[in-house]
Amino acid sequence: MEVDARAPGFIAFAGDGGGEVFAFDNAGAIFLLPMIGMGMEPEAAMPVAADFLELCRGFQRE
Repeated sequence: MEVDARAPGFIAFAGDGGGEVFAFDNAGAIFLLPMIGMGMEPEAAMPVAADFLELCRGFQRE
């Protein structure tokens, strides 16, 4: 992957199977980064969760 070179400050940890990756920023927040089109530019990152615990809570049934 080219995340280090094209989106510095992000560490990818999973893909969604549709051309995007989930990535941590330096503070531990989670973002969705496009792998195509805009090409993983940091400005294209979409916030998903403040941290991994918040992301996991989103999977729990209420």
